[in-house]
Amino acid sequence: MTLSNDKKLQVAFVGGGRDSAVGRAHRSALGLDQNFELVAGCFSRDRTKCLETAAEYGVDASRTYDDLQGLLDAERDKVDAVVILTPQDQHYRHLELCLEAGVPVICEKALTATVREARKVKALLEAENGFLAVISNYTGYPMFRELKARIDKGELGSIQQIQIEMPQEGFLRLTDEGQPMVPQDWRLVDGEIPTISLDLGSHMHMLVAFLTGEKPRSVIGSSDTFGNFKDITDTVSCMVRYSGGLHVNYWYSKTALGCRNGLKIRVFGQNGSAEWFQAEPETLVCSNRHGGRMIYDRASYGVLAANGIEYSRFKVGHPAGFIEALANYYSDVAKCLRARRNNEQPSSPYVFGIDEAMEGLFLLDAAERSAQSERWETVSDVR
Repeated sequence: MTLSNDKKLQVAFVGGGRDSAVGRAHRSALGLDQNFELVAGCFSRDRTKCLETAAEYGVDASRTYDDLQGLLDAERDKVDAVVILTPQDQHYRHLELCLEAGVPVICEKALTATVREARKVKALLEAENGFLAVISNYTGYPMFRELKARIDKGELGSIQQIQIEMPQEGFLRLTDEGQPMVPQDWRLVDGEIPTISLDLGSHMHMLVAFLTGEKPRSVIGSSDTFGNFKDITDTVSCMVRYSGGLHVNYWYSKTALGCRNGLKIRVFGQNGSAEWFQAEPETLVCSNRHGGRMIYDRASYGVLAANGIEYSRFKVGHPAGFIEALANYYSDVAKCLRARRNNEQPSSPYVFGIDEAMEGLFLLDAAERSAQSERWETVSDVR
């Protein structure tokens, strides 16, 4: 939480209409700490939906637009950033327009749908001296940041192994009428990198990068289809060798019945281990070499990061959830945008930019190549 006397940062949405879960989540999160004000948007290509969304979000109808170019023509000197909430296959064009217009960008993951597009974004970002923050909302949970603080302090010793999983069930579930549940159209189109990897794998890469700072070097992966949509990849497993001798196992699936969004990470170090489960986000379980097992929450003695005032919107025992985690990330982005507005270098250990986002795409691309070749594949170096 970053309550500030500074003027609220003015932002516009592209995408994120009222029938979009991600749009509603971002709308709620960016206003939670009074850092941002949503003032404009092209929320949908359907004009009626766009106007309905504006009314629901409290945006004046005169500041709604039929496309991003129209928004930028009218608003580029009025907003502090554009938030891109469209499907990932549209991101490149939207990023290109914003950066060429000189407008800072906050972009949902995945950055782009392909490695080639990501390289073009980086070149344009550098040429325009632009600003880009890529959303990684799960890193905003207080106890996940507590885990990072304990790793950084050396409490677990050198990190040797990480097991991370993100199982969901939507591609195998049936409705009450016995029919397959049908997701949005864009989730049922696979490109060079399967959409499930762009959707779930990109989150998981961000979590590992956030905790360790290590870089993926090589990967062996497998991908499969087990669900209701026979031509769409719905399950991916891979082993990744990272710099620093770190080994990471990834598993993500949309056909794991009984799993709603079972994000879990287990970190194993030389001197201890830790486990965090998003379904129980207020606790962090740590173990040491002497058989000790400790359960921490935001009020525990010896907490390093999670008891900060910015994470205490309400008393411990009243769980902070998904929206609050996203709001924490937005507060960190706000600090970067204000620094940029004051002609200072924007920097935050909690905000991801182009390199981290590209690194994730390179990893996911290599994992898919490995699934096809059935051998280890090298992960390209962002630098």
